[in-house]
Amino acid sequence: MINIVKPYKDDMIIPMTVSQFDDGIRIDVYEEYIDIAEEYEQSFKDDYFSDAALLFLTERIRPKGYMRYDDLYSYYLVYKMDDISELCDSDIPVQDIYDAQYVKDKTEFEADVIKENGQPASVIVKNGAIASIAAANYFIEDDEDEVELAVETLPEYRGRGYGKAVLCDMVKKVFKMGKYPTYRVSCFNEASIRTVEACGFKPIGKEYYINFYKEEE
Repeated sequence: MINIVKPYKDDMIIPMTVSQFDDGIRIDVYEEYIDIAEEYEQSFKDDYFSDAALLFLTERIRPKGYMRYDDLYSYYLVYKMDDISELCDSDIPVQDIYDAQYVKDKTEFEADVIKENGQPASVIVKNGAIASIAAANYFIEDDEDEVELAVETLPEYRGRGYGKAVLCDMVKKVFKMGKYPTYRVSCFNEASIRTVEACGFKPIGKEYYINFYKEEE
């Protein structure tokens, strides 16, 4: 199915998104690129996420004055957990972010902002700093049924099971809220794939975004 969407008005543009789940393929595209979407849909039925398919999209849609900011062939694997009975828990102690005492936060999550917004998060603190954290990727709205989660573990603490521990703890919080946890991970991020699958998430599909930012003048 091809769905026309309105262009973004900020500096980042996403002229096309390709999603493939059990119920088929969905392409969200700016109207000016509808002919490319139709050609893509017809030409790459055997594998919509092959290198050739993704190269076709990027080369045909690449707008003048913009540049791609991530890997050309990187698409996202989409995971979901439907029932908490599927959770493979961890025995590593985890703290709720509102109970944790830390001085430093070198993660991309901005833990203090999470707390100011009253959002849930799970952390492991080492030596006065957040070593690993799991939280929602976006602000959780009351009317949402699903919560997309993300994890970050500082490099010096990786390989210890911390990512799995904080993610499992966040999964419990999400189910307690009456919602379902989801997770998106780059097809090249093998460590993150191992973590999410170790927690009990199951792959349900793939997504590819044509992302561009304006070039610096």
